[in-house]
Parts: sequence; C-alpha cells; structure tokens
Amino acid sequence: MLEELLDDKGIVGLALKDSNFISLLVLLILLLMSSLSWAIIVLKALQFKKAKKQNQQFLLLFRKETSLNQIKQSIGQFPYSTFAPMYRLAFEEMVRISQRIQRNSDQTVSGSMLPYISTQFERIMERAFNEQYASIERRLNILATISSAAPFIGLFGTVLGIIRSFQSIGTSGVTSLASVAPGISEALVATAAGLLAAIPALMAYNHFRNSVRKQANDMRDFSMELANRIEWIIHGQLAVARE
Repeated sequence: MLEELLDDKGIVGLALKDSNFISLLVLLILLLMSSLSWAIIVLKALQFKKAKKQNQQFLLLFRKETSLNQIKQSIGQFPYSTFAPMYRLAFEEMVRISQRIQRNSDQTVSGSMLPYISTQFERIMERAFNEQYASIERRLNILATISSAAPFIGLFGTVLGIIRSFQSIGTSGVTSLASVAPGISEALVATAAGLLAAIPALMAYNHFRNSVRKQANDMRDFSMELANRIEWIIHGQLAVARE
C-alpha cells in the first residue's frame, strides 16, 4: 500500500514529483511539526510515568520516616518527583522558622509569631506548587499550537493545489483527469499531512492536560499533608519557647 502511494503514479508520488517550492515547503513544515509533536509526546509520557512512580515512592517514605532531616537527605533519590522539591522548600523554610523561634524565645514574641509563621508557610507551599505545576505543564503549549495550526497549514497547501489544477485547465484547455491529477494530488497530500500532524498532537494534549490536573490535585493533597506535619512541629517549638 505504501509503495503504491509513493510510486510515480500514486497520489503522494504525483504530488511530490510535480510540486513547486511553496508546496514542498508546506509539506516540510508539517513534517517538522509532526516530528516535534511526537518527540514531545514521548518526552512527556516518560516524564509523567517517572513522576507518578517516584511520587508514590516519596510519599511512602514521607509517611514512614519519622525524621524530617532523613527525608531531606533522601531527596536526591527522586529526581523526577514533584513532591521532593516541594518538601525541600518546605523543610528549608521550617529550618529558618525554627532558628527564628530559638533566637526569639521570649513568650510574648513567640506567641505573636504564630499568625505570621502560618501565612509565610502558606506562601512557601504555594510557591513550591506553582514551580512544580509549571514544570509538568511545560511544552504542552507546543502541542496545543501544533494541533491548532497544522490543519490550517495543510489547508493552505490544499488551496495551492486546487489553484494549480485550475491554472492547468486554463493553460491547456483540457479538463481530463491527467491534467488536473498533480494539483489534486498535491491538495490531498497537504490535507492529509495537516491532519496527520494535528490529530496526534490534539489527542496527546488532551491526555496530558488530564494528567496535569490529576498530578496538580495530588500535589495539593501532599502540600496539605506536609503543612500539617510541619506546623505541628513548629507549634511544639513555640510551646517549648513559651515555657
């Protein structure tokens, strides 16, 4: 089947054999867009797969390990996890807050710090969430652009092919299939190339958007669990400082 299409008498063969520079440029652009979209699809699929696996492993470690410092030292084992960077920022902020509490051990000062500490910690968690959300969402805009632009680029090639067919009829005065076949083939190939570039990109974009939303929900759940655990520790340190 493929050999028949690529043969000089096939649709693709006719289109490529007699195509002009602009038509070939359109096909080249669509080929590059399709190659780029498939590269992104593979990269994002691997990213989400590794992130999901390592998030589960890190969450298991977080719930099992009682020492927060030990968890911090194990972060390097989870390079693809979105939970690990969030934990690192939260842990570093907890260390700074603990040092501040130790420096201001006066009861009045320590008690007045609690609302400020809670607000500051919420901001840190929101910042950590935004950074990781941007990371998992990266390159999806390229898939969205390809899925939207490729059909129109293919349509442009289709219009060129049809114009060429009419010009051939006008020049030769012959309306046989042989005279219009190259232009029609060019139009059909451009249409097919545009759809072949757009459809996988669109399907992958929708799939990855759902994955991003699911992972975002998981990150928010983890951030709340992490905040609860660290705030209990900070509250305990404040209670000790008041004594």
